[in-house]
Amino acid sequence: MAGEERLDGGLNEVVRIGNTVRRPVGPWSDSVHELLTELESHGFAGAPRFLGTDDEGREILSVVQGERPWPPGPMLFEDGLLESTAALVRRYHDAVEGWAPATRRWQRAPVAVGEPEVICHNDIAPWNLIAQDGVATGFVDWDTAAPGPRMWDLAYVAYTFVPLAAPENRGPMGWPDPVRVRERLALVRDAYGCSQQQWQLLLATIPARVRAAYDTMRIWAAQERPGWRAQWEQPEPWRHGAGYLRDLAYLGASVKDWQ
Repeated sequence: MAGEERLDGGLNEVVRIGNTVRRPVGPWSDSVHELLTELESHGFAGAPRFLGTDDEGREILSVVQGERPWPPGPMLFEDGLLESTAALVRRYHDAVEGWAPATRRWQRAPVAVGEPEVICHNDIAPWNLIAQDGVATGFVDWDTAAPGPRMWDLAYVAYTFVPLAAPENRGPMGWPDPVRVRERLALVRDAYGCSQQQWQLLLATIPARVRAAYDTMRIWAAQERPGWRAQWEQPEPWRHGAGYLRDLAYLGASVKDWQ
């Protein structure tokens, strides 16, 4: 189509036309579209608007204005971005609590996630965050949204934003050392407004959430899902999810010290 600008869409072929983004649809898309429409009705500005489908059958979404703090750079290292991200997650969770779409067909991960409390985004990470002036303003790429526990989303925020990566993984990603892990975890806790029970649950959930990310990549790559095989076959040091395994070893040795 004339005027298309190819975007970095991760696992999908994504293009921008004017102030809209066009993306392929899947069996889960009707539920995602209901979710985005529900968020719009609540006045939640942190998600794209669903604007219909085009002649090629792609979904049409509004552009969430701002910039992505990825790859890692100065904006991502600021405490203010971390705090505003956790606070935006809380506003999102509160907006959808108790809601479910009519279709209820999601792209669910092939692993157990726990008892559902809300519709989780399931991939809130720096590569799916939009920010303006160092403040988180929106999330994109909602294809893997599905029911799950609140702490499932927040655990992935902690993992990818603090970050809770093994020290040997931080350098290749562009993160500086050392990371003020305890302080930045506390910012996530306080900005989200965790109760003491949620805080303990968050710490317990983080390793399970990272294991789920590893297992999902492994399983969906074996099933030849579009894009996932390429993720699994990344060059070293990430090949076959090796980075996740190093992170899991680091978490196993460290979580008890973050209480």
